[in-house]
Amino acid sequence: MQVGLYLLLVLHIAEGCKLKDGKLEEITAYTGGSALLPCYCTDPQATPGRFTWKKLSTNIDIMEEMSSERSQYRDRVQLVNGHSPGNLSLLISLLTEEDGGWYICEVEGSIKDIILTVKGCSPTNHMTTLEITAHTGGSVLLPCSCAELRAKPKTFSWNKYINPNWDMITFESDQYRDRVQLFNGHSPGNLSLLISHLTEGDGGDYRCHLESGYTDISLTVKAAPTLRTSTLPSSTMSSHEAAPTLRTSTLPSSTMSSHEAPTLKTSTEPSSTMSSHEEAPATKLTPTLSRNIQTSVEPTATISSQTGNSPLTNARAEPPQSLPFVPFGLVTVIILHIIVAVVYHTKRNKVLETARIYYNSADEAVSL
Repeated sequence: MQVGLYLLLVLHIAEGCKLKDGKLEEITAYTGGSALLPCYCTDPQATPGRFTWKKLSTNIDIMEEMSSERSQYRDRVQLVNGHSPGNLSLLISLLTEEDGGWYICEVEGSIKDIILTVKGCSPTNHMTTLEITAHTGGSVLLPCSCAELRAKPKTFSWNKYINPNWDMITFESDQYRDRVQLFNGHSPGNLSLLISHLTEGDGGDYRCHLESGYTDISLTVKAAPTLRTSTLPSSTMSSHEAAPTLRTSTLPSSTMSSHEAPTLKTSTEPSSTMSSHEEAPATKLTPTLSRNIQTSVEPTATISSQTGNSPLTNARAEPPQSLPFVPFGLVTVIILHIIVAVVYHTKRNKVLETARIYYNSADEAVSL
């Protein structure tokens, strides 16, 4: 049994590292970022005798061995096999477009091929001029960004044209101190410039300059518009004066028939001296009706009799109720009929009483 275990251990050590996957792999990354080139042994605990990373040189068309001592890769490349000796992956940081190309991981005659594509920053508005208008005292955003927002340019600068040169804008200069900032908080490819507390002197031509191109911006700063407020003419009524009072009057009609109702004339007159604490005047009703009117007047205006309320809401003006009118001629005729009836009845009773009197021939006495 011990002999069998010894033979298996010897075979394992002799076998060494065999790459897990030898297929070609393509990886895309962005400038300023990082890229992990994968390379694994089939057994993560296997320790390879010797391995190398190489890159195809486009100038001489040969595979050059990579080393962290070379200036091109110094402080930018490292292995990530801290806990697994069979992990031979290579991490490249602070990528540049020159890092793109063909890489191979070679272990004891086995090769892993990787193609790395590094996308750089090219301005979205390459060699174009944008026109922007702003106002003094406000802020303005000068737009500039990479076509790939995840790509970070190696170098870039903002410049302003001061005849005859392009002067670089620095955050420490007296002209721009505490007034300018970059607007790339979450996207490394956003290079926009924010200028606050604008003055007319900030107007002019600006340029966002990158290695792969530039974007020009023409900024015009105008004086801030003044806010004009117009006040409507007001009469002598103050803010404490009451609302206009409602006066209701009944127009007399000399020719109104007994079936016609009187009309109400409503007029609204502003009160220039009444305060909000004074009681609104009572509604004036002046009915002047002829004797032929038999219908009652229905009020059409609403007033308020309580102090402080508007005289136009939640109350009803009710005219005094008149008694039913009886025509004078009819009363006269009725009275005359009553008098005639009384006189006739009196006379008739006297005649009947006379007729009932007779003489008694025997005793010549009068009996009733």
